[in-house]
Amino acid sequence: MGWKNLTEEQQNDLIEWYNVRLEDLTSQDKVRLAKLFEDGRFRAWDCLSCGERVYCGDPEDWGHFQGVLQVDYVSYPGDIEVYQASYLEQLCDECRMHGG
Repeated sequence: MGWKNLTEEQQNDLIEWYNVRLEDLTSQDKVRLAKLFEDGRFRAWDCLSCGERVYCGDPEDWGHFQGVLQVDYVSYPGDIEVYQASYLEQLCDECRMHGG
């Protein structure tokens, strides 16, 4: 499939998650990011509460993916006594931390 076959939104999501400026993105980066998407190991969505874009990648090897803008379910798990886990999983860190 490759980078060029991804939609503009998919490319933008991957670039934002990768936390790099477009002009600094290398061809190797594009190959890695496209493969991550093609393998079904990356997804992005709009927070159900505030609409902010949320990113979640799961590369097999994190060696090339340090510093990404990854959703943080560990530090900000949300209140499972008040909200269903399926709802909390769809929130950005900020909304999960402050109760949706």
